[in-house]
Amino acid sequence: MKIRLIVPVFLLLTLTCGLAAAQSVRNPKLSPQDLESATKLIRDLGGAGAELTYAARLDIIQKGSFDSLVVVYALPVSSGKDYYAIVSREDKKYPVTASKKGPVLNPGDKFLRVGLKHQQGSPSLFRIMGAFNDPSRGEMQRNVDFQFNGAEFALVAKSEMPLPR
Repeated sequence: MKIRLIVPVFLLLTLTCGLAAAQSVRNPKLSPQDLESATKLIRDLGGAGAELTYAARLDIIQKGSFDSLVVVYALPVSSGKDYYAIVSREDKKYPVTASKKGPVLNPGDKFLRVGLKHQQGSPSLFRIMGAFNDPSRGEMQRNVDFQFNGAEFALVAKSEMPLPR
């Protein structure tokens, strides 16, 4: 009786998963040239003490093009690390900061990940997420959203939410 139930469910799952649409735009893995470019970029901007935290080739400005190299790096400070971000595209470098020439996350925050949301008819939203500890609310996630306006990555919004446990 169990086999009679398991086999049809297995076939249904196999057919459903097999017919599901694959990801339409493939994100290539970071090439050795991109890793070298990211390393050189953080050395030029952050000095010898800069640590490469995250690097990826994303389609931030034009969907499907993957012509933007996103680099997040950390500089050690007395309270931990300050995180900075830059987008390199066609030999142009666009700093991504929450304040003028400052870190992308608040001091004391820990970098978590980046996110990208493509929008129809307007530039994509580029999100940098960090974690911090609030004494009254516990461990929280800080979201910092940017949008490319043709000249820079402008700060659009900041938000906070509890980290999932």
